[in-house]
Amino acid sequence: MLPPDARTLSGEVASPQHLAELRLPADGLVLPHSTSPTPGHLLLFCLQGCIACFHAELAWHLEAQHFVWLTPTAATNLRPATTRPSDLLVWRFTATALPVAIHPLLPAPSRTPAHGPAPLTPSMQTLLLGLRGCPVAPALRNIWGTGKLIELLTLLLPPPADPAPAQAQSRVLHPALRAVIDYMTAHLAEPIGLPEMAAAVHSSPSHLSRLFTAEFGHGPTIHLRRLRLDHAAALLRSGQANVTEAALAAGYQSLGQFSRAFSEHHGRPPSALIPRNNG
Repeated sequence: MLPPDARTLSGEVASPQHLAELRLPADGLVLPHSTSPTPGHLLLFCLQGCIACFHAELAWHLEAQHFVWLTPTAATNLRPATTRPSDLLVWRFTATALPVAIHPLLPAPSRTPAHGPAPLTPSMQTLLLGLRGCPVAPALRNIWGTGKLIELLTLLLPPPADPAPAQAQSRVLHPALRAVIDYMTAHLAEPIGLPEMAAAVHSSPSHLSRLFTAEFGHGPTIHLRRLRLDHAAALLRSGQANVTEAALAAGYQSLGQFSRAFSEHHGRPPSALIPRNNG
């Protein structure tokens, strides 16, 4: 059971999909395993702090700005891993909440996570910010939330196999690039540079730069800058941050430098993305 102060963002506790935002109690939280004949799915998003997760015989830590997708076969036990408050989103759903075409793509019940623990990507962060701000009328909130769940799953589910032999050897992103982009996403507000990024993926700065340039046409520092500015734009659009807060979340200490970089990247100043209050 969720604590009484949990805030429902979408659905209802007994509905096919239910999303709640909560602060993990000091004595932890047990998410019971559903006895429904329809397999249940559980998405956990750690927004702040660090959470120790226990499911079946497995245990792992869910760090801030990370997520995990479970298809539980037993109760899931969550406990604070540090003395800092741990804020999280808990999204329960079953296949009945989704279009029939998605059902065959969903993972089967398992003791091991279907996905993660892994860092939230910029696209996922933007989606979650929108859910926490929920700009739609209450009567439409559940429908809107289900649509956002489908949007999130399209980011996580593997693409269908292409039967054409010519596409069998499709290009795969280099593992070091995948790892360093995840590292960037988890450290957008921190003063990291090329040496730190290279060390995080056990590469040399020169080799990492060559990989980035060959794949994207620009280096890792430019890629990090774009991720930061896109993250700042998502914060501003959702109303979750003012210009100063968005600048700090994107790793900028100077508002002037942030505004110039933002305007150059997005074609307009950061203040232009702040929602206007029509009331």
